[in-house]
Amino acid sequence: MTTAEARTYATAKLDPQLEEFAGHKALSDISATLFYHQQQKTVMRGTVKRDPEVIKIDLDAAPPSATVEDCADSSKYDEVDAETGKVRELSSSGPRRHLVTAEAVRDKAGTWVFMTYTIKRGQSC
Repeated sequence: MTTAEARTYATAKLDPQLEEFAGHKALSDISATLFYHQQQKTVMRGTVKRDPEVIKIDLDAAPPSATVEDCADSSKYDEVDAETGKVRELSSSGPRRHLVTAEAVRDKAGTWVFMTYTIKRGQSC
């Protein structure tokens, strides 16, 4: 999901694979961020370093579910003007490493789909 999300923000266009891996609130939040970038005429450049870990899994649930925690390091990921490529200044000077929690369910085809993806901006990792 995060690869398709990154392609979405890099192009300011919804990546066609995103809906395979993101649903419900996760897809809605990514779409809202995409709309912001389209309105601001910005894209994202660079990479986010990740360190995901499944912290809970319930294969007996209907549907099977999992909770994932991740440390997203965006120190090498910048918002840039889509036309000029000039980096936009950050509105905050806080840390660029944040705890992320995500909830996923396995669909009938066996694919894990992230239903929530929450960046905890107040929690560094």
